[in-house]
Amino acid sequence: MRVGDLSSGASKLANALKQLNIKWEMATEGWHDVRAKAFHKDNIDPLMPSVKETLDSLGRLAEVLDRAIRDVSDSDGM
Repeated sequence: MRVGDLSSGASKLANALKQLNIKWEMATEGWHDVRAKAFHKDNIDPLMPSVKETLDSLGRLAEVLDRAIRDVSDSDGM
């Protein structure tokens, strides 16, 4: 992993979100009462927008870091 590489962490986070959705779907096959709905509302629902926003932010930050690394390496060659 190179300096400034955010893609590895972002990939892990995206995969964790995917796995959470898969596991939740499996859990709801046998657990679909009021408590399951409350658990989803209180614990799963709040994570989704936050994780997606974090992934978007990491993507934008990775672009900025890549640009900064290119700029620094370009100026080193002068």
